[in-house]
Amino acid sequence: MLRPDRNLVERAFAAGAMKVLVCTATLAWGVNLPAHSVVIKGTEVYNPEKGGHVDLSMLDVMQIFGRAGRPQFDTSGEATMITSHT
Repeated sequence: MLRPDRNLVERAFAAGAMKVLVCTATLAWGVNLPAHSVVIKGTEVYNPEKGGHVDLSMLDVMQIFGRAGRPQFDTSGEATMITSHT
């Protein structure tokens, strides 16, 4: 996503004009936006170095879930992970 587009999305979400923001795990690292609820759908990401999918790291999970319910913006937060067992 181009930086001007990302800035526009961040401003719209922060202002409440957008109620839902859907992004990849990579974008979740770069977006500095608090949210009340965060959902991770799927726990595998593609790793080109390994030539296949790998589990989302605990650091990634904590970073993404850390967007939910930030104390300076909210009194509580919710985090949900949806995955499959194969």
